[in-house]
Amino acid sequence: MTDCLRDPAAARRARVPALWSLLLTGLALALAPGAQAAPAPAPSPSPPVSASGAPFGVQAGLYGLTTLTGGHFGYALKAGARIEDSAVIYNDSDEARTFHVYGADVSNATGGGLTPAQEGQQMRAVGAWLKLDSKDTVTVRPKSTATVRFSLTVPVGTPPGSYLGSLVTALRTPAVSGGVNTETRIARLVELTVPGTADLQVSLTELEHRPAGDGEEFTVTVHNTGNVLYTFAGTLSITGGGSARTVPLTPTGIYVIPGGSATLTGRVADLPALGRLAVTASVTATVPGGATKTVDSNTVRLSFFPWLIAALTVAGLLAVGLLLFLTRGRWRAWLRRRAEERAALRALRRELRAGNPPTADTHDVRTGDAEHP
Repeated sequence: MTDCLRDPAAARRARVPALWSLLLTGLALALAPGAQAAPAPAPSPSPPVSASGAPFGVQAGLYGLTTLTGGHFGYALKAGARIEDSAVIYNDSDEARTFHVYGADVSNATGGGLTPAQEGQQMRAVGAWLKLDSKDTVTVRPKSTATVRFSLTVPVGTPPGSYLGSLVTALRTPAVSGGVNTETRIARLVELTVPGTADLQVSLTELEHRPAGDGEEFTVTVHNTGNVLYTFAGTLSITGGGSARTVPLTPTGIYVIPGGSATLTGRVADLPALGRLAVTASVTATVPGGATKTVDSNTVRLSFFPWLIAALTVAGLLAVGLLLFLTRGRWRAWLRRRAEERAALRALRRELRAGNPPTADTHDVRTGDAEHP
């Protein structure tokens, strides 16, 4: 009886979770390693925004399955394993373009960030492990695309850790008369993780400082001595001068590859005229989606004293002392005359009290004519 009175809408709602369960199960089986069913064709990605206004773009071919967001590639492979993937080149111009495609190692740039190696340089890691399945030049027709297939093989015996490389697509512009040719490159990162024990290691150089305007500029270099890729953020901790404060270090949030380094800078203003400061750099490294580690540098102690005011005060005292030294003879003569005048006045008063008026030739007291040096 209760089945006959069941609400039809409630029955439909009850079937929805079951349908979602079936769909998710089918998707998991289709993506599972070793699945025998033929994979469904991947949807065509929309053309990416061209880098720096370049008339072309590059998008990962199998995005959503084996790649990172943003058109980059990310893999987790054991040593000795191999994977295949592809990249799609979009030619948005009105003429055919020929592109140079190659794998490159990645290093930390001088001002921060990452930079791919130039074509022709010796590759030692991901740049050497990435191989194109076709020629390294690809010609793409106007308003068309071309797919470049490649494979990535991790050498046997590769230690666990993070390895970073890139797939570079370069467009060379022919030189104009008397000029030089230019090259526009788009590099898609290839982030490879070889499973194993992660070793997050961070080391800092000595904290250095130098005057900068009305403040002090501090620099410290971060070295990635472990085997995992991480980003970092740093601050300067300042004590003394009345209160404690912090100053951020820049740049921040950039990657440091294993074996790489990056230099951080911070500026401390509002220095006290008199007092002492203690400055320490603190850097926190963060593995994307993983562990964090904080390392402190040495402490730099600064003393501040109003040297200009002190120098002017000392100079004034020395000037007064020099003046007194140079006029000491005149002072002594003046003091002698003053003493003689006082003695004559005292003698005059004694004689007047004794009733003996002084003669003009006996006393010659000129108190009003005393000369000051």
